[in-house]
Amino acid sequence: MTIEILEKNKCTGCYTCYNACPKNCIAMERDHEGFSYPIIDKKKCVECGLCEKACPILHKVVVKTNTTTPDIFAAWSLNDTIRLNSTSGGIFSEIALSFLEKGGYLCGARYGEKHHIEHCVVNTAEGLEKIRQSKYAQSDIGYVYRDIKKLLDNDQKVLFCGTPCECAGLRNYLRKDYENLTVVDFVCRGSNSPKVYEKFLEYLEEKYQSKITKVWFKNKTYGWNRFSTKVEFENGQSYLEDRYHDKYIVGYIRYNLYIRPSCAHCEYKTFPRVSDITLADFWGIKLDNPELDIEKGTSLVMINSLKGKNLYKNIERGIFSERKTFSDAFGGNACISTSPIMNPKRQYFFEHLDTMTFDALTKKCFKDKWTVRIKQRFIQIIPLKLKNWIKKAIKQ
Repeated sequence: MTIEILEKNKCTGCYTCYNACPKNCIAMERDHEGFSYPIIDKKKCVECGLCEKACPILHKVVVKTNTTTPDIFAAWSLNDTIRLNSTSGGIFSEIALSFLEKGGYLCGARYGEKHHIEHCVVNTAEGLEKIRQSKYAQSDIGYVYRDIKKLLDNDQKVLFCGTPCECAGLRNYLRKDYENLTVVDFVCRGSNSPKVYEKFLEYLEEKYQSKITKVWFKNKTYGWNRFSTKVEFENGQSYLEDRYHDKYIVGYIRYNLYIRPSCAHCEYKTFPRVSDITLADFWGIKLDNPELDIEKGTSLVMINSLKGKNLYKNIERGIFSERKTFSDAFGGNACISTSPIMNPKRQYFFEHLDTMTFDALTKKCFKDKWTVRIKQRFIQIIPLKLKNWIKKAIKQ
């Protein structure tokens, strides 16, 4: 039976209860949509309540020392290799390298066996390369919260990067603030189903008649604004489609077809953030000098704590950085504070996921009325317009 302490559609799949259980009687099992949920073995359970106490939805995390008005910057690494091989401007890599130089550890998502997305702990530059870049499906956290606690208790420095709910889960699991822990989250649009991601890869392997050797989301072959999905195969062929034509990204960004149910009402799109630093792509960026090249990738950086501020100062020599405002940030990033709207065809999509190919199913679900597209855009814009109106009214 499923764990009874939380409504299923509110569960974020953050693995916090899984890590918190002292008897290891909680398993994370996929449902028909491919999302993992906690399953409890009643025979092993001693009813200690630690899983309930650790849940970041039942017990919302608020970091009181974090600011409600973060410092905001547009930034990128001055190292072109790092910048081009990163999702946006390479700021996470610069932060991570500063940790590695001090003997610290990094925790983030990587592609594991068969391109399965999972969190891991690394402490080398080679390890950093594996956790760099976006992975557009929900990551398997496993027991990394436990691994992180062991490192922190042994006075090791740790940098954790994850979705806002994963960052909140880690903080609840640890049950105290560690000076040697730095938490980085990102502006999250929602976690995609691992099952859908696997179906997409399966479709590509069938199309190219070869096994996949590498998956690279947000590849910059066509530039940062027109980012692409690149997949390489054993037979030497490669798949490359930009954000407007890659069916997996279109289904995610335009149609909201396969995000986790809880992502439609995210509890952590608020301020203060649960992280020390929040990162994102700085969509719609306008720099003081318009001749600067933003097409290699530009990061949105929000500094939420004193710890984050000090860390950012440590990397300033190796980055371009320009201070920006709240309205600059919200202009192209509505998901800072707004959850995506579930597509009405989402249920149909998952009902047919096991019987139709990814290609055929997306063709069926990508047809929508122009009124739906306008409504989705309207819902995203209005909260931003309202925020800007409130700010102007306060200043008057």
